[in-house]
This record gives sequence, structure tokens and C-alpha cells, in this order.
Amino acid sequence: MASLELYINNQLCEIENPKDFSIYLKRQLLNPAELSTKDAQRSYDVSLPATATNNAIFGYTNTEEVKGKFSQLYDAQLVASGTKIFDGKFKISEIGKDYYKGNLGIPVAKTVKDIFGEMKMNQAGKWLVDFTKIEDVTTYNTKENSECIFPFVLYNLMPKRDTNKTYTPKNVYDASVVFGLENFPPSVNCLQMLEQIFKNSGYSLTGSAMTDERLKNLYVSYKNPENYEKLWGIGSLKISGTWGNYMNGVIDNYHINNAEIPGIPRGYITGNFFNSKNIRNLKKSESGTNISISKEGDTTNTVFKIPQTGLYKLFFKAVYRGKTEGLEDPAGMSIFQGSLANPIYEAKVLRYTDSDVLDSQMIDNIYCYNNIDQNLGDANKIYPKAHAVNFVDPKQNPHLICGLSWGGEDTSIEIITPYDNLLVGNGKFHNPIAISGGLSWSYGNKEGGVKDRFYSAVKSEGYFSPNNLDTPRKFVVELEDIPAEMRTHTTRTDDWNGTGQVSQIIWLEKGECITIVSTSRLAALKGKTDAWYNHEIDFELTLEPFTPYRSWLKMGDDGSSTDAMHWTDKTVFDVGKMNLIKLLPSAIKVNDWIDNFCKAFNLNIVNTGETNFELNVKNRNIITRATNIIDLDKCANVNQRSNESLKLPYLYDIGFTIDTNEEGYYNTLKEYVKDEDGNETDEKAINSGMGGGGKYYTGSSETTAITQTSNFSYCWYKDLFANEENAKQGINPIVSIPVIMEHEAWEKDYDYADMMDKYYSDKAQRFWYKSGLFDISIEGTPLKFALVSNSYTNGDKKLVLDYGNETDSILNEYFLLLLNSANSYTVVDCLLTPEEYNNLKTFLVKFNGDLYNIAEIDGYDPLCKKKGILKLIRKII
Repeated sequence: MASLELYINNQLCEIENPKDFSIYLKRQLLNPAELSTKDAQRSYDVSLPATATNNAIFGYTNTEEVKGKFSQLYDAQLVASGTKIFDGKFKISEIGKDYYKGNLGIPVAKTVKDIFGEMKMNQAGKWLVDFTKIEDVTTYNTKENSECIFPFVLYNLMPKRDTNKTYTPKNVYDASVVFGLENFPPSVNCLQMLEQIFKNSGYSLTGSAMTDERLKNLYVSYKNPENYEKLWGIGSLKISGTWGNYMNGVIDNYHINNAEIPGIPRGYITGNFFNSKNIRNLKKSESGTNISISKEGDTTNTVFKIPQTGLYKLFFKAVYRGKTEGLEDPAGMSIFQGSLANPIYEAKVLRYTDSDVLDSQMIDNIYCYNNIDQNLGDANKIYPKAHAVNFVDPKQNPHLICGLSWGGEDTSIEIITPYDNLLVGNGKFHNPIAISGGLSWSYGNKEGGVKDRFYSAVKSEGYFSPNNLDTPRKFVVELEDIPAEMRTHTTRTDDWNGTGQVSQIIWLEKGECITIVSTSRLAALKGKTDAWYNHEIDFELTLEPFTPYRSWLKMGDDGSSTDAMHWTDKTVFDVGKMNLIKLLPSAIKVNDWIDNFCKAFNLNIVNTGETNFELNVKNRNIITRATNIIDLDKCANVNQRSNESLKLPYLYDIGFTIDTNEEGYYNTLKEYVKDEDGNETDEKAINSGMGGGGKYYTGSSETTAITQTSNFSYCWYKDLFANEENAKQGINPIVSIPVIMEHEAWEKDYDYADMMDKYYSDKAQRFWYKSGLFDISIEGTPLKFALVSNSYTNGDKKLVLDYGNETDSILNEYFLLLLNSANSYTVVDCLLTPEEYNNLKTFLVKFNGDLYNIAEIDGYDPLCKKKGILKLIRKII
């Protein structure tokens, strides 16, 4: 005997008369006027008596004082003859004195907008992948199913070196091209990106789309404004080499500061290691493009840029060697031997803005104004202990970070010089120097006071009076746990050799540039012309990101620490990692991106659990094989009621966003604008190009059209050639790559140099597949970059990334278009068992010998006391 049971919140509801009770259901599986399948279920009104059991189930909502009684959703299951045919919700619509009335339905589940709200793509947490060196580009491009790839794609004209202000053609890839890593932003894997974004918000992402091989291998282009920060990865930055002011007969570039101090008649001379003709064995190590090295004539230029604002662990090491070789040049710069017995030398790390920084350099290792608020002849002067760090006040040098100083004793004069440290017993001066971590002594001065503070810490026992070496007076800095081999110190073995190193915690700003210099006293040839003491310096500078929080630094205004700090504290920066989330579009909301991705590939995303979403390929639900059949020909009481029109739209118009100004689209324009006389002009017809979309006419007499355009773009490709001759003839291209740029950049009227700096990275995103590799060297490092294409093939798994009505297109693989307007609904009245109703989604129907897909059932009675109306469509695929 047929039975019907309704469970609300897992409790069996009571009904008045089982013989009279029934529930009628409506279920829609397919709407041919739409682009996909569905499964929507609801019931007509259901009435339940207000019994004690039902009152308890509904929480006694039949009393007036209960609030929110009509907004409550109750878990509901409907079981017909032992088969669960409905699992959803029950909502009360009416409450009487002795009854409850409501409906069964599948409520709208939580949407992605409910989860992500206004969140932008680049705000969706972290997606950290390893990136410690530039060679990791090759690693990702050769890795199977990589999280990201670095594709050979042009967002601007290829950067080139000119020859006499002339450039090779724009589509010629030759030896004049000088790419940097910044030209190749990463392209992320679409599904892995979505999986990570959901994971960051506490949800898992599953579903049939996640296992679809063609979607699993899909990548999407980079999109962000031109000035958006592209941070490849925060890692250690290291540079080392050897510099000399006079090598192989060549005098290096120099800057002179003619400032004088009491008793010292000459000024100072500075050589810049990062703008030098005499740099040897220059080596760098980093994870991004923050250190760049280039040649300009016989000068090597180095740019060392800070990648991210924060505290860094800085380690600077140098070896000084005095040289005996000399050169007399009465008309220019002479070279003297570089002994430490008389002159003074400093190897310094500086914040660098322009050459004025170098023109203002002098010896900073002094113990009076402007470095410390004490006069040269003060009786109560204080000093660091012998060869300990001397802190430099911003008033003395606001550009200094740290350095090493050797020499300075001058027996040729009888007065005490600013360089003299009375705590040095053997008369051999050498010590580290570092910017003070407190306020300048001049901070409160109305005129000439320095308000800028430079946050820094170098371990220091403090400054002492020569009369009391037990009690420090100033600059006590507790920076503990520095490894023995990294402790700050200097040595001087004789008058020709010295070494030293500094370990420092320093606050640096993103985009700041630093440089390394040698500053020394300027000598004179026979008291008339300038001379430079001959010396070489081996150097090594390492910066390791430490923490973005300046509050870690426990430094007081007076330059002493307020609490102990520990060098070994855990690094807060994601060192050696690249955060792919930060490289996602900064102006696109997460839910908008997901909606458009689903639109592009006809996917649906549904909330299927407390912490789970499913991303599904919609038309996987269409039944194409006659494996499971409901045979109405064998059933009694089946009546064909009528045939009804499918009401197909007359047109399906499906496509991508098209920017008609793009170079790729412009090159597909085939038609030309005609003048008043009907003659073709040189102007191309802007709407005659190929954009990867498709228009499909059904022949239907309906006046409606379905138009669907995602925010993604079609991807066009452009050939590059090895030389100008091949480019002119359009023969033997070496590679074909996406060019995401406006046509203006390729027009002949525009100068290459002017257009080379225009960057078009904010164009609509587009999809591609990795198709190969292409060798490109970045600053001498050979790398393999990914080639991409619009098609995927792996055995019988194929996809072409357009909406053409061709095999393997997105349209034919992921969309359901009914293009036969002669087809119609076949409407029948019939009875179905609960098992048959439950399986409608996975069964075909056989009727009058033909197979049909099930579109809809209306008025279904699980007790089979009344026939339901079944809408069928002759099998469509």
C-alpha cells in the first residue's frame, strides 16, 4: 500500500486523514529557452493539522508572541513508499487556529557574493608559492599542472637598445631586445586559484568542473593597472664584488666635496661602487628584479632597489687593501699610495636618490658636531670603546645606513682632530659606523634641526667617558643572539690592510635605492692639484626581509634600546615566497570574477554544505545514452495531452568582451569603410573583425534573443620574426604570441622609443593553455618561458577557446543550444512511481517508440491518485 511521510526537522509530522492527504510537486529539469540544464523543485500548498506533535515540531509558532514565524525554514524530507523523493526545506505561509499551511522547496543556497561580498581578487588572502631566484621561472614553466606560468606575452612593445637612435621593426625579435622579469607577469591556473580563494575563506571547492581536464589546465592572463606593484617574491638580496679607485691605469668616476674642518685643509673624494669603471667580480643573488646591472660605455651601473617596506637584517662586510701604485697628473687627478697611516677611508652603505648625495659625502666617523652634541675640545666628551660602533647622527649624514672606517690618525698636526677617539689606546683607528636609531640631537632646534628619524639597531655597549669606563653614558643597544661570525667589528692588521663587518636591523621603504661608496680624505699633489689615495675594497652586502612591523624595534629617542631585541626572532615576511593572490586583478570583485568565469564556460556554482561549494559543468546532467529508461509505452493510463512550442529564441549570441582598439582585433578586420560613392577607403570597418564569438539562428518565429557576453576577452596572436626582411615578407616567423596592446603602439606614425614605455596590462583577461617553451635570457640568465595557445589536445580531450559552431569549441563542449525550431514539447498525463520520480534527472523516457529528455513534471502525486503532467522533448543529443 502506498504511503507518504513528511519529516520536518527529522520528526514525522501528523496528518488528519492519510487517505485524503497528498502533496503535489513541480520539478523543472530543462528549459530549452535557456543555455543549460537545471533541477528546481517545489510543492503546491501543504496543509498540516495543529496537533500537539506538529505544534512542538514548529516551535509553537501558532501563538501570537512568536516572532519570525514566517521567515523560519525547516529541514524537510518527503518519503513515498519508502523512497525519499524530496530533501529540502519547508516554509510556513499561513497559520490558523487548527492548521499550518506551507510549501516544500529548495531554497536559494548561499551564493559566492554572500561569502566574498565586496572583496577584490587581490584581497583574497594568501597563495604562497616558492620563488627564491629568477631561475624559478623555468621551474614553473616546466612543471606539470603548475600553479602559475610565466608566458611569453607582450603587454608593451619589446624593450630594445637603439643603434644611433634607430630601432629594428616592432615585430622583430633580435639581439637588441633586452627583456626584464617585469615584462613577464605570471599567469595563474584558474581552478587552482579558485580552490585557494575558497580555502582562504574557510570553504572547500569540489564538483565536476574541478576534475575536467580541459579546465584543470586552463590559465588566465595578468590584469592590473600599469603602476600596480608586481611583487615576485620577497627574498634575500645580495651583491658582492671588488672596487678600486685606480685599476689598470684607469681612474674611476669620482665626486668631490670641498668642505673643510678645523685643522684639515683638504676636502673629501667619493667613488660610487654602483656607477663605476673599476668594478670586478660583480655578483648578485635575489628572487626578483630589485637588483639590476647594466653597462653604459665603460661604466657599470647597478640599481639596488628595496622591494617592500619593513625592517631588514642587513649584513655588510668589506676588506680594505691599500695600493702602492701612484700617478702624477699636474693637470688632473693624481693617485697616491693608499696607506692607513695618515689618511682615512670609509666604505659606506647609503640611501641613494641622486648624485647630490655623493657630492655631499665626507668622513662621518667623528666625535663632535655635527655628529654628536659635543665640541671638539670639550673636557667631558664621550666615545664608544675602542673599535666599537660609532653612531652617526642624521644631522651629520641623513643618507648613511652603515659602514666601516679605517685610519684617521694624523701625526702631522698637533691638535686633536674630529676623528680622534681617546679610548683607542694603540693609536690605530678603525671602527664600524651606523646611523643612529634615535632622534637627532638637533631635533628641537628651530633652525637646521633634523626631524626625520631613521629606525635602526646595531649592538652597542654604549659610549663612555675616558674617566669612567664602567658606566655607559649613551647609545646602549641590546641586540642579542647575533651569530659569532656575524658580529659587528673591524680589524686592522697593518697600515695597508683592514677588514670589518656590520650586522644591523634597519627600516627601509619600498622603492628606496641604496648604494655602496668609498669616501676618503682628498690629498694634494705638491699642495696644488687633487690626489686620490690608491685603494681597493672587496665588499658584500646582504639584505634579508625581517618584519613589516616597525614596533619590533625597541629603540628610544635617545638612541639607546628600551628593551632587548633578538636577532634570531622569527621572520614575519614570507621570505622566498611569491603571493599569487597579490598579482590577481585589483579592481575586480571575487564574486564578479567567478560569475563571469561560470558564464564563459557555462558552469554553475552552488553551496552544497556548511563549508563546501561545488563548481559543476552544467550539461553533464543531460542524458545522452539509453541506459536508464522510463518506458511509458508499457504503462497504462498514459494520455498524450498536446504538443507545445519550445519558444526558442530566434538567436543565440554568445561571445567575449571585445576591445576594438586592440592590436589583435584590428589585424582581423577584413572590410573597409566605403565613401558616399560606394568606393572603399583606407579605413577599416571596425565591426568586421573576429572576436571568437558566435551567432546562432534557430529559425524560430519568436522575437526574443539570448545574448551572453562574459567580461573575458578572446586572445589574439601575433607573429614575431628574426629579421626585418622576414618581417616585411611575413615569412618564417620564429614564434606566435599573444599581444595584449592597443593598435596605436604598432602604428608606424608613432616613434618606437615613445611607445616602448606604454604598458597595457589593464586589458580584459583572456584564457590560454601552455603549449611549449621559448628560451629568453634575463640579464644574462637563460630562462625558459611558456608559449601559450587557444587550443588544448590530449588524446580525445580537446577544447578550442572560442564560441564557433565547430567541433571542440567552448560552445559545443559546454553549452546546450537547441537549434531545431521544429522540435516541440510533447505533453502527456501519466503516473510515476516514487522511484521513477526520484530518478528523473538520470533517466530518458520512451514514448510511442521514441526517446525523450524530460523537461518538466507538474502536479506529481507521490501516492499516484492523480496524474501528473510530464513535458518531454525528443532526444536532443
